[in-house]
Amino acid sequence: MVTVRLASAADADAIGRVQVESWRAAYAGLLPDEAVAGFDVASRRQLWREWLSGPPRPRSATFVVEDAGEVVGFAGIGPSRDPDGGEQAELYTIYLLPSCWGRGVGRALMLRAEEAMRSSGFRTAVLWVLDGNERGERFYRAAGWERDGQTKVDQFQGETITEVRYRKRL
Repeated sequence: MVTVRLASAADADAIGRVQVESWRAAYAGLLPDEAVAGFDVASRRQLWREWLSGPPRPRSATFVVEDAGEVVGFAGIGPSRDPDGGEQAELYTIYLLPSCWGRGVGRALMLRAEEAMRSSGFRTAVLWVLDGNERGERFYRAAGWERDGQTKVDQFQGETITEVRYRKRL
């Protein structure tokens, strides 16, 4: 049984593990091996402990998805951080354990995140995905998201990366 709920500080360790396992699988071949090998569970857990224990952030939320009582994925939403963001939401992050890919678990999590963005008064949302992450892009397109032509160059794990933006009317 898959359930989606709001995350709490008690979920930080599981979220950190999910994030690193997902990154290692998703970014292998897209980032240099040493960058992928450098993904660190302990630092991710600490980051999530601090984030989930911090003060509430307006119109923002973090969700976890559980399968048989185990946290197998998470998503974070809030106001867009883009300079042209205006009154739109952003799907900050969505990751699943690789064993859950292609089983509908991510779709359930995405639907809950989109519902929360709508409930917070947003009418459109954006997300950023690593250029070349074909699995991720297929997932977003299947959920009704479309590339909007925007790109950005960023730093991730010491590597310069290019991300592409997707947009969806909520």
